[in-house]
Amino acid sequence: MNVTVIQHRLNTKLEISVYSGHFATRHSHNSHYIDITRMKHEHTMAREAAMMLAQRYSYEKGVDTVVCLDGSEVIGAFLARHLAKNDIFAMNSNKNINVVTPEYDSNGQLIFRNNLAPMVADKDVLILISTVNSGKTARRSLECVEYYGGRVQGIASIFSTQEQVDQVPVYSLFTPEDIPNYATHDPKNCPMCAAGRKIDALSNSYGFSLV
Repeated sequence: MNVTVIQHRLNTKLEISVYSGHFATRHSHNSHYIDITRMKHEHTMAREAAMMLAQRYSYEKGVDTVVCLDGSEVIGAFLARHLAKNDIFAMNSNKNINVVTPEYDSNGQLIFRNNLAPMVADKDVLILISTVNSGKTARRSLECVEYYGGRVQGIASIFSTQEQVDQVPVYSLFTPEDIPNYATHDPKNCPMCAAGRKIDALSNSYGFSLV
């Protein structure tokens, strides 16, 4: 597998590592694996990512709670800080923004425990997710927030193939336009499988494992 480092078009401090190959996730088969490990875990890059994402929402959307998925909590904490900056024109100036993460129950459903549910109920919520590919995880997060009485104001992500999920706009730092020849397919209609190309690795939001 070849790996390429791609920098953000407006902020060269932000970069992702892109592996080319045949990658299988739970919901799709992809021509590339988008590695955003450093952005999720390095202090400096997480801060820069949050600053870029916050620019989209600071002056347009009220946000009471950031719901983090796929290990995006570090970015989420910085995002809340940038959204709540002391700015007379900012929608959330000096607001005490919650940063929460749902969990999966035994049936694979996203849930909030009783101690976290009040931070979602009747709140304006921004969903932060590492990648939006097929949109199924994002859709489940929307359903979860709405079930607990939250009002979804938008979906923020590092990489997304979708511009919206169920009419909710998705704002991402990187898109397929940044990755030459990127393609994603339903597992049942994967041209790489049809051509007899073996899967190189199994992947999810935590990383990939060679097969």
